[in-house]
Amino acid sequence: MSRDLISELESKYLKIDSHRACVLAVDIQERLVPTVDQGYLVATKASLLVEWIAAQHTPIAITEHVSQKLGRTHFKLPPGCKRYEKCCFSALGEHSAQVIAPSEQVLVFGMEAHVCVLQTVLDLVASGKKVFVISDLTTSACSLDRDVALNRMKSIGAEVVTSEMVLFEWVGDSRAGSFNSMLELVKTLRKLGTTSC
Repeated sequence: MSRDLISELESKYLKIDSHRACVLAVDIQERLVPTVDQGYLVATKASLLVEWIAAQHTPIAITEHVSQKLGRTHFKLPPGCKRYEKCCFSALGEHSAQVIAPSEQVLVFGMEAHVCVLQTVLDLVASGKKVFVISDLTTSACSLDRDVALNRMKSIGAEVVTSEMVLFEWVGDSRAGSFNSMLELVKTLRKLGTTSC
């Protein structure tokens, strides 16, 4: 295999590919949102991203941890999203990787970073998935827990990205049909502010 072909394959694998990706939103729930750092901002931004990606006809899974205690997802789910109840901290504790994350690449975000998000990512990476953790949509009650969790996820092979990185890689070309709606979303997300800048 030529060095150019290897380089091209590596580049394709490192970038988010909308045709090979799915989304997993972890436990962005009514009673959890108020207890975590910038929970309302994270939930609002997550809702907007989920809505836009759902319009791209991408598989989206939403987990809810012990919903009778923590409530339902904080935002209205767009059509096509699948909701999964769980009691295990990892989403893969009760659902197989192929059910909850059917694509080769998985975009993961949610609450709390150091518990359910981390354990889910550890299991996804172990199952062979290419995982992208959206850092500005991932939070914990304590920012130290969030930061350590993101570092640990990165150390085991997950890519730590931002929502803007996801959106621009997803579209890939300013001539794409989804470019204008993506750009409007980016502007909206910027107006809302960031969780770490």
